[in-house]
Amino acid sequence: MTPFASPLVASVSPSHPHHETCQSSQAADTDALFRQAAIGFADFDALIALLQDGPFEDRPWQGWLDAMRLRLGASYVSLLLPPALSDGGWSALFAGRAEPDLTARYTGSLHALDPFVNLPRDRIMAVEELIDELDWLASAVYQSYLAPLGVRYLIGADLALADGRVCRFRVSRGAGDGRFGTAERALCSLLLPHLRRAVRIHSTVEALETERQLHCGTVERLAVGTLLLDGHGKVVAANRVARDILSGDDGLQLINNELRPHLRRERQALSELIAQAAGGEAEQPGLVAGLTLSRPSGRSPYGVLVRPLRPADGLIYGARPVAVLHISDPERQVGASPAVIRALFNLTPAEAGLALLLADGITLEEAAVRLGSSRHTVRSQLRSIFAKTGVTRQTELVRLILRSVAPLG
Repeated sequence: MTPFASPLVASVSPSHPHHETCQSSQAADTDALFRQAAIGFADFDALIALLQDGPFEDRPWQGWLDAMRLRLGASYVSLLLPPALSDGGWSALFAGRAEPDLTARYTGSLHALDPFVNLPRDRIMAVEELIDELDWLASAVYQSYLAPLGVRYLIGADLALADGRVCRFRVSRGAGDGRFGTAERALCSLLLPHLRRAVRIHSTVEALETERQLHCGTVERLAVGTLLLDGHGKVVAANRVARDILSGDDGLQLINNELRPHLRRERQALSELIAQAAGGEAEQPGLVAGLTLSRPSGRSPYGVLVRPLRPADGLIYGARPVAVLHISDPERQVGASPAVIRALFNLTPAEAGLALLLADGITLEEAAVRLGSSRHTVRSQLRSIFAKTGVTRQTELVRLILRSVAPLG
């Protein structure tokens, strides 16, 4: 058995004769493919490494696509990711001469007319195996997209993903390069299981990044700074609000990736909270602790909350965050829009503007000055706001706004 067979063979119990037969058959098929592909261990290992690293590249799988184009003597090698794995429509990733206009035409409309689709799952097929050659050469996709690219011969596979979606893998050559032979098709067949796993990783990474951006955006709209800390108390990551607060250098600095409050006693207190959180378990709510940090400017002190961070399941690469620190500036305005306030509480534009000022801690008299209105006018507007929202006091109104979904808008 070749040293390559084991990664491609499913792990089954040897106790059942049928399983032994299936395993032997799979191993034999894999051995045959490696003989046909005529590829050495080092070259195959390099292609697998590029596949595994692909989801983390700025342009996913660009290194692997380029390597495959050279290895196969192809004009183009491409991946078409389904909409749920991309930013809207089908996302085309490819190696070859860039033709942005043609690519945009395909991903925008021509892919719906492509006859070389719905292939038998997880099998390398040539276009002539599925479609009459004359029909293929007369098709809109060939005439409008492939012929201008100098493409004549095409092989590919449709990879079945776990949730039923399909990823399209395609390799093409020009008329002068000849059809794809047994060696090229065998190599692609060997790589298909690894490609499917890599696409699954890409899907997971995209989903996690979308979730992260959602949570980060929500916290930022609530005007809360968030910092992730490692076991040594060093800052691993910070959101935009936290960076803005630190850049103000008003009671809290970041020195050598460590938070440094202005006063020594506060510095010591914060260090103790961080050490306590770093050594605790996220499931123990009693370990969540907070303090206030004074500001040399005389403005309202920052509020700081530190709590343990539950470790992520699986392997962690690089510095692992063990604690999260939230910091709020009472004088920072909540990011709600007048339009959202109007929609939520059925207010007029003037009433929504007043309600937002009051939610930001402005007094009624200060709001009148900012709005250029008389005290009588803003008091009349406030009474109308009370009637529409069902509250009777200004403090209740502020609480209602801040606890609603308005800050998330």
